Amino acid sequence: MLKAREILRLKHEAGLSLREIGQACNCGKTTVSEILERAKKAGITWPIELSDKQLMSMLYPAVETRTSPIEPDMEYIFHEMKKKNVTLMLLWEEYKEKHPDGIMYTQFCERYRKFKKDNKISMHKEHKAGEEMEVDWAGDTMSYVDTDTGELKMAYLFVAVLPASSYPFVYAYADTKIANWIDAHVRAYEYYGGVPKITIPDNTKTAVIKPDRIDPLLNKSYHEMARHYRTTIIPARSGKPKDYPQNRIIFKIRRIGCFCNQYTF
Repeated sequence: MLKAREILRLKHEAGLSLREIGQACNCGKTTVSEILERAKKAGITWPIELSDKQLMSMLYPAVETRTSPIEPDMEYIFHEMKKKNVTLMLLWEEYKEKHPDGIMYTQFCERYRKFKKDNKISMHKEHKAGEEMEVDWAGDTMSYVDTDTGELKMAYLFVAVLPASSYPFVYAYADTKIANWIDAHVRAYEYYGGVPKITIPDNTKTAVIKPDRIDPLLNKSYHEMARHYRTTIIPARSGKPKDYPQNRIIFKIRRIGCFCNQYTF
């Protein structure tokens, strides 16, 4: 601080050049220039009526620490990505509107990929709301007692799931014939209040006569139903359970028992 005071005195009282001040104070011309520039920015004039501590604070103010940018909410982004016409670019733009100093788009995408990897959903398929409905017979049959005859009868569960929300529809039938298969679809469409663009059945014999990756052969009545309701039937790939997350819903149904919306026999 004594050297800084002397530099300012020699500049304002003696009017020496930078080189001359540096020689007098045993410092470089750059140091002299820096202190004079700092004094100018701080509004320090000669004579100086400040203590050494005050002069130090004005010449070398505390550097503002730059706060880290606010991180995007990846849980929110993950669920928003399920909505129709929503992209990472759109979500990033919304994020930047709220946080102009936030991370850039490439970092945003990296955070999203890391989130999916950390949560073991790297193989997750993005589903848009209302675009798909997955359907199948639940597999294991359930039994009930006919209260009129006391006879033990079997019940076959039809299960439909909207994969974007995992929202299920369940209905019980006495058999798995095509009439009940089509009736179940109609009831599911009515229950959901609409028809999805794509209906995805497993390769059950009720729906698919001949499985094929490119051109599967569908049951004629099932195909006509799809044309009537203007939905496209795309069977799940045979032997690819990861393509068919409805299986997780069916497994839950088997564990907790039947929670059908209605029974019909």
